[in-house]
Amino acid sequence: MALTTNKNFLSPVGFGFKIDTTEFPNLEYFCTAVTLPGITSGDTTLPYRGVNLAMSGDRMNFDDLSIRFNITENMENYTETFNWMHNLIQKKDADKNYKNDATLLIYSSHNNVNQEIKFYDVFPVQLSSVEFNAQGTDIEYLQADLVLKYTSFEFATIGGVTQTPPNTGSSSSGGAEGGGGSGY
Repeated sequence: MALTTNKNFLSPVGFGFKIDTTEFPNLEYFCTAVTLPGITSGDTTLPYRGVNLAMSGDRMNFDDLSIRFNITENMENYTETFNWMHNLIQKKDADKNYKNDATLLIYSSHNNVNQEIKFYDVFPVQLSSVEFNAQGTDIEYLQADLVLKYTSFEFATIGGVTQTPPNTGSSSSGGAEGGGGSGY
């Protein structure tokens, strides 16, 4: 791999977050932070002639997908998320799938989409508490944190070129290590 010709650094403010449904427009629009999940690969020790040799593992584990959003005055985005979680548990509409795909869009220094990171079968598992405090001296608008699980993610577009995921054989199913999802 050659040295990059693009010497610009990645900006932490150039991003967008989209959920592939029309049910969460306020959650998407007021999203202020997204944490790209970390990745770990397991390792195995192999005893050999009095020493333990480290061998690479055969599974990738992904951390949770976390987002932060400003809560609107009428709490539309908070209630959208609350209802998503409630309906997921209650299975209100048995034929409806409450898992959605989501995309993290990362913009270049020219505000063009440079990276698309696709998350598959996203669903919420934690919605943070909201503290109302009448003793505050400055107005700090309320925010909420949302933790999402997913089955896998991949880099779909890099520099405008659609990427092909690697051939991985069988995939494992998710979250055995407590992370957001399993690798492909």
